[in-house]
Amino acid sequence: MELTAANVTSLPSSASTAIPINTLSVNETLFYIGLAVIGIFGNLLELFILYRTRSSSNQKHVFMLRCMATNDLIVVVALLVQVCVNFKRPDYMRNHVWSCRLRVVWRFFMLYSGCLAMVMAIERWVALTKPFFFYQNNISLRQLKLMVVILWFGEFCLVCAPIFGFGLYWDEKLSLCVRYRYAKKPLDVLYAYLYFCHGVFLCSTIAYTNLAVMKALCMKDSLQNKHNGTMRRSNRESSLTFNTITKEERSFGRLMFLLCVAFVTCWVPQMISIPLTRFVEDESRVLPFTIAGDILLAIHFPLDPFLYVLQQWTLVKSVCFSELRPKNKENANDGRISTRTTDEVFLQQQF
Repeated sequence: MELTAANVTSLPSSASTAIPINTLSVNETLFYIGLAVIGIFGNLLELFILYRTRSSSNQKHVFMLRCMATNDLIVVVALLVQVCVNFKRPDYMRNHVWSCRLRVVWRFFMLYSGCLAMVMAIERWVALTKPFFFYQNNISLRQLKLMVVILWFGEFCLVCAPIFGFGLYWDEKLSLCVRYRYAKKPLDVLYAYLYFCHGVFLCSTIAYTNLAVMKALCMKDSLQNKHNGTMRRSNRESSLTFNTITKEERSFGRLMFLLCVAFVTCWVPQMISIPLTRFVEDESRVLPFTIAGDILLAIHFPLDPFLYVLQQWTLVKSVCFSELRPKNKENANDGRISTRTTDEVFLQQQF
């Protein structure tokens, strides 16, 4: 059964990807604009820090961070544009097919951010669990770039498939944007479940790899703690070195847990709303959950730069305020710089 006009108009968020398509109130508009401004500032600052910390080492992770920051920046800029246009011209946002197509493309960048997070999580997991043979011989910067391009093409084909007839995004009879999850035709329903399975796969992979990194760090820390007593008795200096490394690894493990919780919290409600929409007949009961999922997903993209880079305040200060500090004095013995450069500081940071 096709959606009726009453059903479409009674679902204020059924034709958007992260924001309602009905006329936004002033408070709602300010909320989304605030999220977009924070996201633009955070992602631009992250890109600036990554640009200032160019180095020949750790290129793979820096490359992935740049890809994610650029992708998230596109998402939050599109969010700001859509909110402003939706506030001024709500009819244009929901009654023109090209605005719906642009919204589908915007959804592609949103889902592609999850793919980049998955690749980063897998790269961290492999680097920690199999660092010597598999990681060094099979995971290179060139292979990561190839993987990013392949994922980009695959995600584009999946998310933009409704534009080419596989999936729902536009109701010809009502001339309204409609979300894929409200599909009624068999082919459109198949696309909704395909999208759901893909999202669940992303969430499961990211959760598993991040938890596996935490488990590996905990096991390594446990083994080192057993040996730490002997090290402390035999060599006090070596014992201090072990304590320092263990502290950094523990901090990295806590970061992995935080990334896992943040991603699952922001993405899982969006995925769960797909089967709920399919099986719950009373749409008013699903609507609050759908709106909550949209808000959490909108929060995710401004939050990314603060989770991955900007939470390291020492790194941010060393990069942003380096020009304000006096230049390093040369060593009187050999004329070399006596302090570490920003690149060296960055290389020792764990994201």
